[in-house]
Amino acid sequence: MINKLTIAWRGYLRDPAFTGLNLLSLTIGLFVAYTAISYIRFELSYDAFHQQASSIYRLIRTYRSQDYSVVGFSRWDGATDKEQAQQLDALRKATGVVDAAQFIVSNVPAFLEANGRRIQATNLLTTNTPGAFCSLFTWTLQQGAFQDFTDGTNKAILTARTAHNLFGDDLTNAVQKRLKIGPDYYTVAAVIDDVPVNSHVDFTVALSKSRLPYWGSRVYIRVEENADSRTVTANINAAIASFNPKLAADPLYKQHYLQRLTDIHSTPGILYDLKPPGNRLYLILVGCFAVFICLITLFNYANLSLAIKSKQSKSIGMRKALGALTSSIVVQFMVEGVLLALLGLPLVAGLMAVCLPLFNHLMGVAIPTTLLANPQTLLILVSLAVVLGALSSSLTAVNLAWRNILTLFKDNLRGKQHGRFPVRNYLIVSQFVLLIGITAVSYFITKQINFVEHKDLGFRQEGILYAYSSPEKQTLFQQQLRQLPGIKAVGNGSSFGIEPFNQLTYKLQGSDVVFDDARQLYLDPSALTAYGLKTTLSKTGKLPEPFTLINRTAAEKLAANQHLPVDALIGKVIITEPEYVDENRRAGFPFTVAGIFEDINVFSLHQQVEPYFITVSGSLRMDGRTIIYYDPNTTAKTLAGIQAVYARLNEQSPLEIDYLSEQVAALYAQDRQTASLLVWFNLIAVLLAAIGIVGITVFLTMARTKEIGIRRVLGASPLSIMLSATREYTYLIGIAWLISWPIAAYVINKWLASFAYHIDIQQVAIITIGLLTFGFAAAIVALIAYRAALMNPVKSLRSE
Repeated sequence: MINKLTIAWRGYLRDPAFTGLNLLSLTIGLFVAYTAISYIRFELSYDAFHQQASSIYRLIRTYRSQDYSVVGFSRWDGATDKEQAQQLDALRKATGVVDAAQFIVSNVPAFLEANGRRIQATNLLTTNTPGAFCSLFTWTLQQGAFQDFTDGTNKAILTARTAHNLFGDDLTNAVQKRLKIGPDYYTVAAVIDDVPVNSHVDFTVALSKSRLPYWGSRVYIRVEENADSRTVTANINAAIASFNPKLAADPLYKQHYLQRLTDIHSTPGILYDLKPPGNRLYLILVGCFAVFICLITLFNYANLSLAIKSKQSKSIGMRKALGALTSSIVVQFMVEGVLLALLGLPLVAGLMAVCLPLFNHLMGVAIPTTLLANPQTLLILVSLAVVLGALSSSLTAVNLAWRNILTLFKDNLRGKQHGRFPVRNYLIVSQFVLLIGITAVSYFITKQINFVEHKDLGFRQEGILYAYSSPEKQTLFQQQLRQLPGIKAVGNGSSFGIEPFNQLTYKLQGSDVVFDDARQLYLDPSALTAYGLKTTLSKTGKLPEPFTLINRTAAEKLAANQHLPVDALIGKVIITEPEYVDENRRAGFPFTVAGIFEDINVFSLHQQVEPYFITVSGSLRMDGRTIIYYDPNTTAKTLAGIQAVYARLNEQSPLEIDYLSEQVAALYAQDRQTASLLVWFNLIAVLLAAIGIVGITVFLTMARTKEIGIRRVLGASPLSIMLSATREYTYLIGIAWLISWPIAAYVINKWLASFAYHIDIQQVAIITIGLLTFGFAAAIVALIAYRAALMNPVKSLRSE
């Protein structure tokens, strides 16, 4: 083996320029492969750090046709602490259930006061099952004891960052100290490490209270080892039916089911989730881009090393003639590829230190950024180097080591058989298929993201913000806001640019057809004006409040069902939740259609516009939310005025402000992150392609130095030599373009299908990408050929 390593090292030194190109290509390929593998592993590792993750499930309720991550209490309008505990006890007694925990997480900012300091925090978790919360989930303890948290109520667990902000570096001072949040006091029972990024449950403070101040809770259940989840689910549903017969009799209720803890992040479509779920399609795209970049790396190495080794075919033939085994030559080639890949690891470590912190920030992940961060990181990179190096050299080994001795002695770079380089042409075509495909997919993804960010959503975005106060002081808050210059309207109502929420059933009065796809929104007249909705109102005069508008999608759906003109729906009665019957035997909640408003995209463009109902009422109040329409040119001044007004209210919670434009942009955060990553991968693919083209062109130009000199002596111009050098790439890239076109179109269509509203695939764009790819390759080849053509013909004719 020492002898083989020595031969490999001498080979590197014999052709240092080409060794450098191969080393650079392998380094980039290794870095991309490691990054992609680590990113995919991270996304698939969500919640796997909990010691009992395999036996922990989340309870999901299915109601109407939707799944809810929040399980409602038997009295949603205010279950007592005893009723909340009884509901969970019923679940714990179900056969197969070991334990159950319930909690809520609030993203409303709050002031935390302790140790003479006051900080602002969000993501406050509240549980009335502290013992189960600590036993089901695995949190790393720094100070204090979990048992202290489970004993009694009004105890708190602080994450390390929160504790540092309140108590400084010495966290031993934090335990047993009093913590004030709003009007309530808590005792700090423990300090834990910050919640891992790959946890779908995220919190800064965990609080124990006797009652959850919400209409429901998030319920997590630990089942017996090796228990059948379907059987346990049936037992849980039986327990719920026994405890809450009213819910079991509800025709819209479709029972509960268990969702494995480690599946939560990868399962979309659950309402009110704590974190946006991952996207498997994006993981596949990232994985495919990384594989394609690795293939380009392999093609680069194989192409260049095949050309270099072909020049040495006689020496390979001599070794075989002297008795060298084919397997020995194959191993030699493999050693050279693997050793070069391993030599690239220090360069990969440098790229990791520089690039991965930026990658983690871009993608919101926590991938190790140093080679020696943990044994797994080093093992992954060494394994990748061995695999990539072996695969890179395998084509050369197969093509040369297994060939007949006579053909090796006859072979040369300018000979008839090798002059055409059929294997090289195949590698070049494959490389450009990948490059054109990657570029086309990246282009259309970027174009779609630009489309969703600039599409007219049907309502005003700029100059709209939401400010939150306590409901008790909301009226005073709004009265003072209306006096500020630059504020055009102050209203109340629903927020737009949000994630989907629960649907409701409805029907036209007198019809038996019930639909279940509408969503109810609420606005007051000022908010209706602020959003700038386009409406067609009833012409019967001033509308009494409250009145309800329906969107055009709902109007067209109902009109088509009743064979009516759309405008004829104005004045008709719609009954929502017709399955509900009150004590007077009246069904549902009827309203008269007062008008129609044009469709708006309340949710992201991934979602199809569905029927929306907007009830308009001047007396509306919603959760302390105030909708403010202001002049965008006075944003800083307006914001300062809002903060001054809020400060005079002397509220116990910090001012919370959300900008509608930012809220809409947040809906596409994951799309934008992945698009940015794929664009960077695309640039890396272009760089690798350039390295490959430069390497093989330089090598072939060197091999044809004497030929170029003869042509120059016979009167050939530098331009003709350039055209001759680039001619071959014309049909190679043409073939690559024909192969990549349908593949890229298929991938793009699959991705665009995840959006209800998207751009069309412009075939001319793929044609343009093919032409640009040819221009890119031709420019590199022409430049190298031109420099060779300018050499003194005398020197060219002397070259060997």
